[in-house]
Amino acid sequence: MLSNDKFNISEGIMFAKNRNLYLAQMEIFSPDWTAFPTMTLKTWWELIEKELKGKPIDSLDWEIAPGWTGKPVYHEPGKDYGGPLLAGRSSADWHILETIQSGQNPEAARTIAIQSLSEGAQGIIYTNVNPLDVPTLTKGIWMDMVPVYWKLSPGSDPGLFLSQLTNSISSLRQGLDQELQGGWLLPSDPEEHRQLRLAFPRWASVVASVGPLKDPVREIRHLMQEVRTWLDHEKGGPDLVNELIVHMEIGHAYLPEIARIRAWRMIWGHLMVSYGLPVNTPCRIQATISPDPELPWETTYIAATTRALSAILGGIDQLSILPPAIEQTPFAHRIAHNIQHLMKEEAHLHRVVDPLAGSYAIEELTLHLAKTCWEQE
Repeated sequence: MLSNDKFNISEGIMFAKNRNLYLAQMEIFSPDWTAFPTMTLKTWWELIEKELKGKPIDSLDWEIAPGWTGKPVYHEPGKDYGGPLLAGRSSADWHILETIQSGQNPEAARTIAIQSLSEGAQGIIYTNVNPLDVPTLTKGIWMDMVPVYWKLSPGSDPGLFLSQLTNSISSLRQGLDQELQGGWLLPSDPEEHRQLRLAFPRWASVVASVGPLKDPVREIRHLMQEVRTWLDHEKGGPDLVNELIVHMEIGHAYLPEIARIRAWRMIWGHLMVSYGLPVNTPCRIQATISPDPELPWETTYIAATTRALSAILGGIDQLSILPPAIEQTPFAHRIAHNIQHLMKEEAHLHRVVDPLAGSYAIEELTLHLAKTCWEQE
């Protein structure tokens, strides 16, 4: 098609015609399926037994957690898993959060926050906050568009925090208090939550938290108990259910972490029904991926990618990936949150709700975990 480094028009037209003819033939092509042997369930098991060379297939089972067994093969074609876990989700998208320690240098923390937001972060988590540093930490952040979550330093006065935040909001823009987004991280209680919500109607609170998966049944039951404590509290009640968030630290157990998140969504729907609320009441899950101190800092970012994938496929709503402890610089934060940008802009994971629905292994792990937790409650 190329002649003397120039495109030959006639050859190009002929190529286009031939290509279209080929595509047309492909469209009407019907393969001869009789050339392939019929694979029955019996045939599949015979092939598996042949590969195992006499070993029982149960020998490949592994213990995920006490009483929770993983199997190498799941095959129940007649079982209906009920489709994607849509209850409590209006979108497959999630918020990219940036976790920043304030501590003794609130100005540096604010600088990282502003830069992270300019690079696509969609929310900020400030930890170890001194209430007196609130004016510095909020300067230049549009908190009606960007949620900011707060974890005060031990012994801090929530009342002082409220007054500082109120003064900061008033100095930024009239009416901003009605649109402010964000809320408490643990520790918090219904009374403190109510106090903040009177001032800021869109205030939310992380009401329960679990670490990386170790005992999934105990962890989910802990979330259940904490949520029920809030809903049963005299200062709480079912009317604040839309303001509740649970937090999960995501570990390295890829499939179990996915199942744990999905099981919690299933449990949440049952909890809502038990309180007379709609099954599709929003279930908000905030997740964090902390660096593994045993891994080199270069490997930490690679490991965080797989851990983030399990969180996103499981169905979290907010995710923060922390850079290695020795890398607390604006560039380190950028590399960490760019992991999530890649998952959105290149993998398009924010476009599919519950992409693992129908997977035998994931569905079995999810159902087993959810049923066990519910029966023990």
